[in-house]
Amino acid sequence: MPIDSKKVIEIASRLPIESNERGIMAAFGVYAAMNYNEFFFKVVSRVIQMLDYRTAEEVEKKLYDAVLECGYHTFHGARTSMHWREYILPMINSPEDEVYALVAFTNVFGIGYIEVEELIPGQKLVAVVKNAYDPGRYMEEYGPQPHGRCYMFSACTASYMDLVYGPRYPTGIGTFVSKEVSCRSMGDNICRFIAERIKI
Repeated sequence: MPIDSKKVIEIASRLPIESNERGIMAAFGVYAAMNYNEFFFKVVSRVIQMLDYRTAEEVEKKLYDAVLECGYHTFHGARTSMHWREYILPMINSPEDEVYALVAFTNVFGIGYIEVEELIPGQKLVAVVKNAYDPGRYMEEYGPQPHGRCYMFSACTASYMDLVYGPRYPTGIGTFVSKEVSCRSMGDNICRFIAERIKI
């Protein structure tokens, strides 16, 4: 059966979110820290705005790499968890289904609703987000940006493809690279990300 994105979100959202004394939550086989997105936005945006263009590009590349690493390991933990095997795996009949399931699962984090626009198995994924948190805040605080600011969604788009179509975990990271080709922080109507296999 096809992936029911709403059901994936509903299942993941029903899990009790309880953190320990250090603020760490365990769910879906992964550990996550509960932080306000506004805090992340303020730290990153203020650093980026203070830097010259070339240095900012270097920092943004490191942000992308950090999120790619985080997404790759986090989504792997989720897809190998007991909850995933029990509730979501029965919906998955192909690698393409797994991509859709991982994309749906991402929406549990509440930073914007990401959807698949196009998927070419093993080669390319185009994902879109209409309501991402960060680009709206960039427009409010700093006005139109020279390029996209959705580092998290961009890297996550690549991480889905790395996990599903790359070499077996943990060696598949970096098989795909993603670019944000439109962003609301630049004045576009939608944020769009294209992940493609790196040509060797």
